[in-house]
Amino acid sequence: MSTRSVRPAAALAALVALVGLAACKESRPAVSQAELDRFGIERATSVPAPPIELISLDGTRFSLASAKGQVVFVNFWATWCPPCRTEMPSMLALGRELEAKYPGKFRMVAVSVDEAWDPVREFISAPPYMGSTAGATVVLDADQSVTMRYYCAARGGCPDSYKFPESYIVGKDGKLVSMVIGPREWSVPVARAYLEQLIGS
Repeated sequence: MSTRSVRPAAALAALVALVGLAACKESRPAVSQAELDRFGIERATSVPAPPIELISLDGTRFSLASAKGQVVFVNFWATWCPPCRTEMPSMLALGRELEAKYPGKFRMVAVSVDEAWDPVREFISAPPYMGSTAGATVVLDADQSVTMRYYCAARGGCPDSYKFPESYIVGKDGKLVSMVIGPREWSVPVARAYLEQLIGS
């Protein structure tokens, strides 16, 4: 086969690949602001996310700095908070799905504001978790110092009261992107699509 006959074929193959790639991108439209509003995803003050240096459930120290360059989902919860307990299964399921689909690009952190580890371990040992926290790194903020920094930073000022649960999204640049006040059913498509949009940006 001559060199001249190879080049057009290669060019055609490249064109087909580009068209296919464009089609894939077009099949996942951006999440609209109206969808975000309905789900309750609010824009946070764009400031560097407060540092997190806390002990995790397995006894190791977790640092937010270790997730640099990743999209990080930070959830503040407590075992004594019924809405927190209700949203936890769908939240962990979303975390498992995205961490598996985008290894090294997404991280979920569940920050407990309980006063000690005992109630957290008891909660995690019961169904449906049975001791597994796959999908999220569970850490303890017993004095709520990290919690208060997030609540204040995201709003550009401290709230009059602190309610749970609340979730914050940290972008790949390490800045706060958005927040969700109150519990959600995290299995809905808009939640997954929004996070995938940030991961792929």
